[in-house]
Order: sequence, then C-alpha cells, then structure tokens
Amino acid sequence: MRFLLRLAFELGGHQVEEAPNGLVAIQRVENGHAPDLVATDLMMPLLNGAELVDRLRANPATADLPVILVSASRGAERRTGADAFFRKPFDSRELAECASRLLGSRDR
Repeated sequence: MRFLLRLAFELGGHQVEEAPNGLVAIQRVENGHAPDLVATDLMMPLLNGAELVDRLRANPATADLPVILVSASRGAERRTGADAFFRKPFDSRELAECASRLLGSRDR
C-alpha cells in the first residue's frame, strides 16, 4: 500500500517521505518533523491509522495537519478525524488531486 500511495502522490507532483508503520510516523512528528500532509492506511502495525489521526489531532502543533485515510474497511470513513477518506481500491489521480486541494487550502 505504501508503494501505491507513493506512486500516486509522486505522479501528482508531490514529494513523499514514508514511514514503515504508524508508530514511526508519530515519533517523527512528535520529534519536530511534521510533514505538510499525512496519508495513512487504517490498518497498520504498531499504531493503526485511526490511532495516528487521534494523536495528530490531540497535539496542538499538528491538530490542523491535513490527513488522508485509505481503507478497505466498511464504515471506516465515519470513525476517523481525517480530512479525506478513500476506499480501496482508490483512483490514484483523485487521491493526488485531493492532496493538492488540501495543501492549497492550507496555504490560504
């Protein structure tokens, strides 16, 4: 899934930095390396996507960080604090366009 997300964002002109799991992602953010946007799968080892979003939203420094969540789970879109949700399989172009919109709205 990380490969597909990377490919979608790079084809959309975005730079990508991957984390192998949710725990590493939140550690990087908590150590001052906050990205412009987070895209995460709901099902991840060590810290799942919903827990990652909860921790980002609870931290004042990252509470407004745009988050895109992807999942194959039914009903997952109702239980997240993400800014956007894509059900697998997703359209790579739509995902990259969503990232551009979220990043553009953050710059205003």
